[in-house]
Amino acid sequence: MRDAVLAVERAYVDAGTRAPTAGVASGDPDVAAAAMGAVASRFLAVGTPRSIGLVGDPAAMRRSLDAHRLWFSPRDIRVVGDAAAAAALDPGARVTSLDEALAADIVCVHAPIAIAARSLRRGTHVNVLVAGVELDPALATLATITHEVPGLAALAAGLVDGRQLDDITLFVIGDAAIARAAL
Repeated sequence: MRDAVLAVERAYVDAGTRAPTAGVASGDPDVAAAAMGAVASRFLAVGTPRSIGLVGDPAAMRRSLDAHRLWFSPRDIRVVGDAAAAAALDPGARVTSLDEALAADIVCVHAPIAIAARSLRRGTHVNVLVAGVELDPALATLATITHEVPGLAALAAGLVDGRQLDDITLFVIGDAAIARAAL
């Protein structure tokens, strides 16, 4: 996973600093999503996140946790699901409600859910890594929302700033073509 995350970050830096080149987006879309989430978290999450919330398919949660461990060492792993899924991720992971997971420092969403503005606390960064997630319209005024294109390339290349103090940030995946081509 380490090599995948670094390859995806390099691809977005390249996309942000030079003209895009045609590439075949053939890489694993699930690995691409996890890697993009980790890259987005690197620039949009709090400096030293202590907690990560994981929502969705157990295999997707595993990829996101592995990808995030390249740069982060969360001590509090919150899993929406069952105890077996949590234990398979990490011995210290615990099952929580969706609201508790959404209150983590970093949240990776791999399931089509509704995210209410009132469920997020200041300083939370959310990676929306699957289509079908419904974002509360109030988030448009309360949060900094970064879309994959062109946002992630500009962040990775250092062309725009990421987090500003304790704001709520969201990263929304697109077609992942750049990430899949990098893989």
